[in-house]
Amino acid sequence: MRLIYFGVLQLTVGILFSVNASAQYYYKEIWNSQQLNKEFAILKSEKIRNVSVKSFESDGQPSEDFFCEKRIDKNFGQIQMLSKSNVTGQSLINSYFNPSGLIIKTVDSTEHSFNQTEYFYDETGRINMIRTYTKDDADAAGIGETHRYIYSGANLVKMEREKNNTPFSTVTFTNDKGNVMDETEVIKGVPKKYFYYYDEKNELTDVVHYNERAKRLLPDYMYEYDQQGQVTKLITTEEGGSYYFTWLYTYNDKRLRQSEKCFAKDRRVLGSVEYVYR
Repeated sequence: MRLIYFGVLQLTVGILFSVNASAQYYYKEIWNSQQLNKEFAILKSEKIRNVSVKSFESDGQPSEDFFCEKRIDKNFGQIQMLSKSNVTGQSLINSYFNPSGLIIKTVDSTEHSFNQTEYFYDETGRINMIRTYTKDDADAAGIGETHRYIYSGANLVKMEREKNNTPFSTVTFTNDKGNVMDETEVIKGVPKKYFYYYDEKNELTDVVHYNERAKRLLPDYMYEYDQQGQVTKLITTEEGGSYYFTWLYTYNDKRLRQSEKCFAKDRRVLGSVEYVYR
């Protein structure tokens, strides 16, 4: 159930720690934070104060020693998520939102690690800086990273990346009709390039990268949506693109995610999760 557990964290909680991100900065930092803010807006409008996550194995039985619950404070400024399993141990994640409902900070702490991400916005509500700090038992000093996003009019054009207050790299973006179409980061002379594709509603459908070894484009994420713009299907690939996982999602009448089910490449059910809102 390791896959399902991390799916809960990455695909539904929306916690982003960019210090460990391998490119895909627009997807992981900008697009994902937008999805998180949209989900929080629904929770706030529906006055949801508690979300419980139930995990099930491939045979439909409840996952042993799995617990995950999100609690939202009365002012809708903080979400506290406590989770534990026999795979990962216990984790406490606190997410903080400003009065406009935008994520401004997440703090993830376990027995052996600490991760903090701060989000900063311009006057129009666009992210213009993300600052992270992470440390674990192997690195007492920790690592700090800052990403400064630069816009030209409506378009995202550049991100300046610093590690421990030292310039590290620059990521450039190209745009078409307000959509980021690709991003390129060059480290030690080696470029990493990612491409983004959209449907006719400007919904992100594909994130792909150019693989130097294969000399072709390989997919990383592929999305499908319903008529309301909610994600109904996500395909994620492993490095190299030879194996993939498929996630199917359902929603309740309040537009909140009700269930997720994960399938292997051979269509075997690997597990599922269900959500209970109160």
